[in-house]
Amino acid sequence: MYGGLKKSASRLALVAAAGVLSTGAYAADLGGDCCADLEERVAELEATTARKGNRKVSLTVSGQVNRAIMYWNDGVDSNTYFGLDNTNSSTRFGFSGSAKISPAVSAGFSILIDVADKARTYTVSQGSEDTAAGNGDHLLRMRDANWWLEHSSLGRVTVGRLTTAGAVAGIDLAGIQVVASSSPGLVGGGLAFRTPGNLFGPTLNQMTDAGAYPTTRGEGIRWNSPTFAGFTVGASIAEAASVDTLNGSFNGRNLGADLRYAGEFSGVRIAAGIGYEKFEGNGDGVLNVVNAGSETRQWGGSLALMHVPTGLFIQGDYLKNTSNRGAGTDDRDATRWLVQGGIAQNFFGIGRTSLYGEYGRADDWLFAKGIAIVGDIPNAPGDAVRWWGLGVVQTIDAAAMDLYLGYRSFDANWNNGDYQTIDVVTAGARIRF
Repeated sequence: MYGGLKKSASRLALVAAAGVLSTGAYAADLGGDCCADLEERVAELEATTARKGNRKVSLTVSGQVNRAIMYWNDGVDSNTYFGLDNTNSSTRFGFSGSAKISPAVSAGFSILIDVADKARTYTVSQGSEDTAAGNGDHLLRMRDANWWLEHSSLGRVTVGRLTTAGAVAGIDLAGIQVVASSSPGLVGGGLAFRTPGNLFGPTLNQMTDAGAYPTTRGEGIRWNSPTFAGFTVGASIAEAASVDTLNGSFNGRNLGADLRYAGEFSGVRIAAGIGYEKFEGNGDGVLNVVNAGSETRQWGGSLALMHVPTGLFIQGDYLKNTSNRGAGTDDRDATRWLVQGGIAQNFFGIGRTSLYGEYGRADDWLFAKGIAIVGDIPNAPGDAVRWWGLGVVQTIDAAAMDLYLGYRSFDANWNNGDYQTIDVVTAGARIRF
């Protein structure tokens, strides 16, 4: 009767039979041929269960869905966009795993993919909630695709598509940057400021660091040290995906290094980091001559403090960008900084509630990027964006979910005058799996 079952099914059947005998039940109580039913059930499970390629490397499937409703008002017009992907922390899924080679050495991999459809908070404009007219198709974008080797005393080396080392921004102990990122253009980045005559001027992305200027991901190699007294060091070399925004340089190298720290003293949690990166250009990708020698350099640091017993926190970061388009051109500097503070406590027993206020400023990004504005003084600094905001993030521990509501007011000017204020309200939720 048992000959047709696999070993695992046989063990299960024997355990079940032992349980029946131990309770004094009779075979007739089982209601028929239990083992035939069990064999059928095992076959069904085997047919519908996903299998790993091998048993040596672990496999973890994880990800998140983060969708939002965004309202904007540019002083002349307003609108509400529904169901946008929140690019402060975009919708994504991934696979990761590792294996022990020896007690001190391990290996692993990471694959992380964005659901980067057109309806994103980063790209919306007054004219459309998509990057182009009409509803955008849902696209997939590779964030990570790499393998790594790690030694407990020497650190980890990662090879493939990865996040590079460099300027450190947005260390977030309070969990508020799901709605209030240190890169303001990640929500409403395509919205254009209006001139006093109600004409469209530059966009929020053009007047700030745009969330990824230059990009912080690319194909390369990265080393991370082991943690020593709370400190870690990182260094990387990768392709420079875009050095010259104006002329589109796609050749060159991204060199970066950073230092990070995490610790706690007398009930005060501390997290900090500082880093430097250089994006070297070797040409414009077409003629390979026009922008030879162009480069962008960035350094930035971030500090976050939280008093654990009360939940009071303050955090912020600073970024300086220096652009040089090569051929003897002068350096063009731009800066961005942000300070956030508030309280994060589990007031209601369902998870942490984070209440915050913030203020930030970005200066001379039009100048650094070489973006010409009608009526502006050519090639001169003087453009600036200031913003303040407030909001709340409610974590629901039982569902691994964050509900959020945030408001930001952007005030911009260039050296010939002021633009009209843009107000943005973002509400939504992120759920992890």
